Parts: sequence; C-alpha cells; structure tokens
Amino acid sequence: MNEVRTAARPLPQTVLREATDRRLLDETIRRGRATRAELADATGYSRPTVSEAVKRLVAAGLLDATGLQETGRRGRVGTFHSLGARAGWVLALELDQSGPHARAADLAGRPLADHRRPPTAPGDVAALVASARAVVAALTAEVGPHRGPLRAAGVSVANPVDPRTHEIVALPGTPFPEGVLSPAELLGDLGAPVLVDNDVNLATLAEHRAGAAAGAESFAYVFVGAGLGVGLYLGDRLVRGAHGLAGEIGYLPAAGPVTLAGELAAAGFGRSDAPSNDIAAALAVLDRGPADPALAHLTGAVSRAIASVAAVVDPELILLGGPVGTHPALLPPVRDALRGLFPGPTRLAHGALGTGAPLQGALHLALDHARAAAVAPQP
Repeated sequence: MNEVRTAARPLPQTVLREATDRRLLDETIRRGRATRAELADATGYSRPTVSEAVKRLVAAGLLDATGLQETGRRGRVGTFHSLGARAGWVLALELDQSGPHARAADLAGRPLADHRRPPTAPGDVAALVASARAVVAALTAEVGPHRGPLRAAGVSVANPVDPRTHEIVALPGTPFPEGVLSPAELLGDLGAPVLVDNDVNLATLAEHRAGAAAGAESFAYVFVGAGLGVGLYLGDRLVRGAHGLAGEIGYLPAAGPVTLAGELAAAGFGRSDAPSNDIAAALAVLDRGPADPALAHLTGAVSRAIASVAAVVDPELILLGGPVGTHPALLPPVRDALRGLFPGPTRLAHGALGTGAPLQGALHLALDHARAAAVAPQP
C-alpha cells in the first residue's frame, strides 16, 4: 500500500515576522542592549533578516538606537539598540484584604512606580472600587506621559477566576466577598487589555519565573493568609482546573461537615467581621511559638492540606507562601508534622518572593501579553 504524504504548508509571512520580531525584542531586553550582529549570532537568524526586523521594531518605537559599538578596529561599526524609551508600559494591580496595591513597569519588567492604598472596610464594594481606581489613576498620571502607551494590565484577585470566561467566581464563604466583581468594570476604560487571575495562581507563576521554583517541572505553592489555597504547576504548566477552582483547599473536609477553613475559624483563627482567617491572630501565635497551644491547630491544618496535595499530585517541591505561610516559625513544625502524614520524599521550603509574589505574577501576566501584542500585525 502506497503511503501518500502531504507536504507541510509553510507558515504565513506575517506569522514568521511576528515570531522573529518577538524573539529579537526579547533577546534585546534580556541583554539590555545589542547590535544587529550580536542578535544574529544569539538567535541564528540571518543578518538581513535581523536587519529588517530591527527596522520594524525601531519604526514601532519598541527599540531605540542608543550608541555605536566601539571595537577599536577599522571597518563597519555596529549600532547598539535598546528597549525604546516610549515602547510602552504595563500595570499590575493586586486586590485583597490588605488594600489595593499597584505597580507600573516597562516592557523589560523594570519597576517605574508603585502605589498602595489602605484596606477598605470588609464588604464595602464601593469603597474598594474607588480605592482601586485611585491607585491606578495615580500610576497612570505618573508614568503614562513619559513611557508611551499602556499595553496591558494584570490583576490579581483573592478569588477564583474562570479560565474560560475570565470572570471572578463567587463561592460561599469566600474570604474576600467584596472582590467578587468584574475587574474590567472596576478599572473602567484603560485603553488596554485587562487580564485577571487568582492571586495564588499568580504567586505560583512568579515563583516559577523568578523565585524558589525556577526550573522546577512540578511544584505546589501553598498559600496561607486570609484564605487557604494552593497553586499547582504540573508538567511545566499552571493548572487552573475546568472552572478555575483547582487548589481551593480551604473547602477540603476536615471533620464531618466542617471544612479546613471552618476548622481554623473554630480554633480561634477566624475574623469576627469577615469570613476569613485573622492574619494578625495567626502571626501572633507564630510569634509566641510552641508556648501557644493554638500553634498545633494551625500546624495541623496546614500540614494536612499539604499532605493531601502531595498524595494526589506528588510534586517535586512544595512552597509555603502568603502572609502567614512565609512566617519562619511555621515551616519547621509543618515539616515535622508532614513526616507523619505522608510517606513520600516531600521537599518543603518557603517561597522566595514573600508576600509580593501575587503582584509580581500579575506583572508577568501583563508583560507576556504586552510583548506579544506589541509585535503583532495591526488590523
């Protein structure tokens, strides 16, 4: 029987150009500055291809010529190119119980400005909206006139997000009920795409890109703060679940109809004015250490959550994060308790990015989109 083979169709020219421009933009950003010859050597593209792509990137304002290469030799002198001064910028916004926190960065991820507002009253949606808009407006006024267009905004929320609709999912007993709103409506017309994801997912992304899980193919990020959550990075990809609910470990059953979050609340870690953990109370218990009998309740709940994750997905690394999870007194007793709950060789450590991981993840989300959109053909 003769086998009929079809020749692979060549990619459209626009797709090839877009891929080339993105690769050269990323390489220039990685190096800080580069000549055409250096870019050709680093990427394997021909020098004519690089030259044409650099012309496109300069014409789009994404690269600027920033000086001549001094070689000390006779002949042609190369020109250095760097990220354009007005190539654009991105915005990251974190919404949780600690109050809106926003950061602006250029397309290389270098911070340009940072603004934070105090927390609003639990349940006061109008105050949260006004505060978030104020912090974004302050950043826009400070950065916008000098850095070119806002290309993307990444938003971290302390609630699950549906990966298909990108809408925030309302769950019973959510620790952040005032945050169940549409970020696009919250921020108004920014003139740029608004990308939203759960804070634990974004912290997981940040730790993989530039934290304690850099290079790991599988790891879990266990967040302990106003709520409980876990981010799963498996098979070199972030797992969100079909409905954005992967990792909502606060809803794991503890005893009878009581959830893990409910057990912590009953042990004295719940707030009286909101359906969430009392971060200050948990930190006070950790500061007192083994002398406080409540530490065993906190340690037990966290270690059982970690054992559940380890038993189901067996990651090579588990990181503790969040305002409570990053406390240095939590890791040793959790590690000890885990040995009696799960037989596997579980490696447990603190995240490297601390409580700033969700905001850093929102920045990565915005940067990925902004760089791709910047080199995409205009309609």
